Amino acid sequence: MINLEGNLKADKVLEYATDSILITSNDFDHPGPTIIYANAAFENMTGWSRDEIIGQSPRILQGPNTDHSVFKDMVEVLKSGQVWQGQTVNYKKDRSEFVMEWSISSIPDTQGKPEYYIAVQRDVTHRVEMARKLEETRQLAAEANRKRMNLSRYFSPLTAEHLAERDNPLGDIRKQKVAVLFIDIEGSTTFAESMEPEKVIAMLRSFYQRMARVIFKYNGSIEHFGGDSLLAVFGVPDTKPSDATNALQCSKEMLAVLSKWNNKRIHHGRQEIIADITAHYGDVVLGDIGVQESMSFTVIGDTVNTTSRLQELCRSLNKQLLVSEEILTQASIESSEVDDQSIGNGFNDLKSVGSHAIRGRNKNIHLYSWP
Repeated sequence: MINLEGNLKADKVLEYATDSILITSNDFDHPGPTIIYANAAFENMTGWSRDEIIGQSPRILQGPNTDHSVFKDMVEVLKSGQVWQGQTVNYKKDRSEFVMEWSISSIPDTQGKPEYYIAVQRDVTHRVEMARKLEETRQLAAEANRKRMNLSRYFSPLTAEHLAERDNPLGDIRKQKVAVLFIDIEGSTTFAESMEPEKVIAMLRSFYQRMARVIFKYNGSIEHFGGDSLLAVFGVPDTKPSDATNALQCSKEMLAVLSKWNNKRIHHGRQEIIADITAHYGDVVLGDIGVQESMSFTVIGDTVNTTSRLQELCRSLNKQLLVSEEILTQASIESSEVDDQSIGNGFNDLKSVGSHAIRGRNKNIHLYSWP
């Protein structure tokens, strides 16, 4: 036994250590060092008794999942007189795994050469598992934040927060009735040709921000940003009892916001922005479309196409806003279902502009506009 000078015995000091202590010979040649001392903490950590372990190789603790790469520089470090440190999976006597962290240093002889090696060992399984769970939690939080950020591109902050909690926030591919609203800037090509590129982008951003705030206010979602247009949907991902009403109210407020913005632009000597708004109600198909590397949630169908093509009639009829009879009918149904006639009465100032043919559609569509 290795003794300290005086009355204090080394084995007594090591016996009371809370960390596992293992002392081995200094033989690195095959079959390698052997264990000459193990304290009580080692027995508690590994399940091996000292009688069983003395004379054995420290490799008795290794197993299938031990990462042997951690030992690649151990001999060189110890021979140079430095302290070696490592961490990997080791095995108890019952072959159950645990993660061991340990450091090894030399005990020199009277000439300063390594005579023994002492290893201080700890079971850090719990710490490693907690670190793994923390990292997993961070990754989940990052993924949730990424999902929330993606959703916030299309939905109001409150709706995006709610949808982010779902495993499949936008649902499966399906058909459902929604209200569709389309807004398009007139003469955008002229803008692009007459203004500096940076100013064109700044103008479009300001336009989109103003329109998006109104859309989100009325529980709409933004399905698509075009170069100079915006497609909004009311009733995605879940239908609501006032989707058509919300779309109509949104269209009216868009006109008001656009008028206020134009007053400000004209006051500062900038060009007026004319945008046409169309709204319709009916069936659409919803779902993710694309390839695995690039998916996009979209709505397609006759209702979307019709809403977009109504823009052509805005120009020919010289109307800044056109809505279909279908969306007005649905808004009237919604108001009767909630027993609130004030909702439907809010659109009494709409005037019929007659029935019109739509490109790509067999049936005419009856349209209304605000004066």
